Amino acid sequence: MSNKIVLAGNKNLLKTAITQILAVHQLLEQKDFGGSSGYRDLESIHRVGKPKVALFFLEDTNFNQVGTNPNTPQGRRRTEGVIRFRLMDETTQTFSKTNATTLGRRIKEVFGANGGFVWNKGKTLYNYNDWERGYQFQLLCRTKTEAKRIITAVLSLQSHPIDWKFLFENKNDQEALAYPEIPEQQVVMGELVSKPRIRPNVDVRFQYAYVSLSGVKEPIILYDRTNKKVGALVN
Repeated sequence: MSNKIVLAGNKNLLKTAITQILAVHQLLEQKDFGGSSGYRDLESIHRVGKPKVALFFLEDTNFNQVGTNPNTPQGRRRTEGVIRFRLMDETTQTFSKTNATTLGRRIKEVFGANGGFVWNKGKTLYNYNDWERGYQFQLLCRTKTEAKRIITAVLSLQSHPIDWKFLFENKNDQEALAYPEIPEQQVVMGELVSKPRIRPNVDVRFQYAYVSLSGVKEPIILYDRTNKKVGALVN
């Protein structure tokens, strides 16, 4: 019997499906079970309702100037990046202001130092899925070394051990052709404009971090390196 899974459909929906399949595979791969006990074990990992932390990154403005990168047109929208994870040992009811401030200070130490942590984004997709600890990363990086550097930094926030068997690489055989740095052009309303860039090689710098709590409308700003966010617990 073939061990291949063929998926078809909208590419945005497929991203979520593929990540979930990888996570299920990783969990079941570690279980020695008969019948459905492995699936029951997977169902016991409750992620819904757990606080979700987000680390927000943004391309520097000087990367946007003519002469910095000849492949980058002036005035385009700056590239963003977001890394999210859940606090599996917390709930909306248990997550206190003290806990939030402590996490904010730790984020400041790891991601706010030396002018802000810089993520070298690229064309290769790296997945790191450790559901039990709340991690389900999809990182676009230029190298596996860069992906490991970022994962190591994020997991250090909670002093979690790293298990590289959770890391998967999804690399296109012809990345330069599939995701060109100079995108093709198209005619829009009689004018020639460039198509959006997909998976560009670009550096994005850490800006701020926030946590979203189930049942709470507004996110809580844990740390703001830019000092632009009102009400940040740590500046």
